Amino acid sequence: MIEIYAHRWTAAHGESVEADGSSAGTWAKGLSGISGQQLAAGLEACIVRADAWPPTLPEFRAMCIGIPSLAEVRADLRRTDAERAPFTALVWRHLDGWAYRHADGAKAERLLAEAYATAREAVMRGEPLPEQLLVVEHKAPEPIKRADPEAARAHLDAMRAELFGATGRAA
Repeated sequence: MIEIYAHRWTAAHGESVEADGSSAGTWAKGLSGISGQQLAAGLEACIVRADAWPPTLPEFRAMCIGIPSLAEVRADLRRTDAERAPFTALVWRHLDGWAYRHADGAKAERLLAEAYATAREAVMRGEPLPEQLLVVEHKAPEPIKRADPEAARAHLDAMRAELFGATGRAA
């Protein structure tokens, strides 16, 4: 992290790598259970996001586990193809889809943020992501079939005759 964030890291955490009760010890506890491959993914995420400030321990753990940002989940939900990422599917399970679709912008954003936080906490606690991806089908609406004007006129004339008799007036 020192190589990535330089003095911003050392100012917050020092240069010690010994787990002696310092920041390094807290990070060691916070990252227990994270594999070397996951740590590498977290470091890569730090570089890719290009933020000048280092992440907090929970943010880094989320990066290691592969939890996408809220913005990434929002974009995943807006995609028009069918498959969604497993984390997005988990967020959707915690979201009232009807309320979300019918809410105004601010309320929809709040509902999504709450579902995201719930899903993130679950994954951070170690709960697995869904194996089956969320599939959203976007079907084009059926075209409206227009009646032939002559056929429509003939049907209306037949209904008038049935209702009003031969005179065309109400009895």
